[in-house]
Amino acid sequence: MSSVADTIVVGGGVMGCAIAYELARRSIPVLLLDDSLPGRATSASAGGLWPVGEAVGLGCGVIYYAAQSAASASANGNGGGPEPLPAAFRDFLVASNARFPQLAAELLETSGVDIEYTCGWGLLFLIYEERQRMFVERLVRSLEKTERPQLLDPAEVVRLERQVTPDLLGGALLPGEHQVNPMLLAEGYKRAALRHGATFRHHTRVTGLRRNGDRVLGVEVGDEFLAARMVVNAAGAWAGRLAATAGIDLPVIPVRGQIVLTETLPETLSVCITTSDCYLAQKHHGEMLIGSTTELAGFDVSVTPEAIRTLCRGAVRAVPLLRRVHVKRTWAGLRPGTPDELPILGPVDGLEGYMNSAGGFRTGIVASPLTAEVTAQLACGEQPSVDVDPFRANRFAATQQQCVIG
Repeated sequence: MSSVADTIVVGGGVMGCAIAYELARRSIPVLLLDDSLPGRATSASAGGLWPVGEAVGLGCGVIYYAAQSAASASANGNGGGPEPLPAAFRDFLVASNARFPQLAAELLETSGVDIEYTCGWGLLFLIYEERQRMFVERLVRSLEKTERPQLLDPAEVVRLERQVTPDLLGGALLPGEHQVNPMLLAEGYKRAALRHGATFRHHTRVTGLRRNGDRVLGVEVGDEFLAARMVVNAAGAWAGRLAATAGIDLPVIPVRGQIVLTETLPETLSVCITTSDCYLAQKHHGEMLIGSTTELAGFDVSVTPEAIRTLCRGAVRAVPLLRRVHVKRTWAGLRPGTPDELPILGPVDGLEGYMNSAGGFRTGIVASPLTAEVTAQLACGEQPSVDVDPFRANRFAATQQQCVIG
């Protein structure tokens, strides 16, 4: 059968749509396939652009760490917080984040979609306990001056955000950490890709990759075979399952995140807030988004009363006026986790016609511009903008790490 496109991208979340956009604007014939499965990671995101915050553990990492510590009943001796991610990944996220102002303008012009790129004061981590203060102080000492959070006492926190509880030990503010609407970002990427000539097939379940020896030839869609020169696996939490159909070991597992959205509020927060209990981000139209759990629950996208109560309690602890606010909606999404919390990018050794763009976990939104750029560059045989060797799948081969988070 002749090729239906030069490149097939599997997965219609933010990452798949971003890659389709980058390929299409290079005039590469690209087909984007999406099954619209419930629970994709895009729906589990606050849309936080927190490059340094996530890299050093002051974003969703503190929530993940708290969940892990509670499960093991141990703080593991590291001062009340997670270990920072490697500097190479922090640099990757910072470079990707810097593309958003121009990207927002490009997508608005090309697709007509406003991704709601919003600049506030930054990301504010609330310090409730002494061990959290110790963690932040240790973190500050380990960072370059340009990347260090600004340490605030309780009075300074309240002056910055009047609605935040004064019942705390202080805060750590990272300026330059902003937000977008993740669903509109995916839609903007997709529509812009279509404007540049990409093809999109929705409600299309890829049942497997077709492989012949050391080459992936295309994808199976039920009884239909779609051939392509290159297949990009951007299937999110399902990326490991897709890779396994061609005998590729890809340690990606679903990490459930439950979310609460409030009714529309007047302007309440000028920062995004993180705590060890939850994060809070007030969105463009006034709703407060409260998230997110980090649960190893397989592909179950149910919402549980216990988790919702925990998130709401954490939100009220941080911003007491939320006690009087109604919940508008709750839902859950599946983020693609990896053993080291880093993405899996690029080709697989000894295999042609296949590329990974998987494992974004809690950084997929902010990483999407640069991830899409380097994936398109590699797929086109160009020199990538940044070195992807630290993020390739072969890093797992030597250690044989068990396919779990943490």
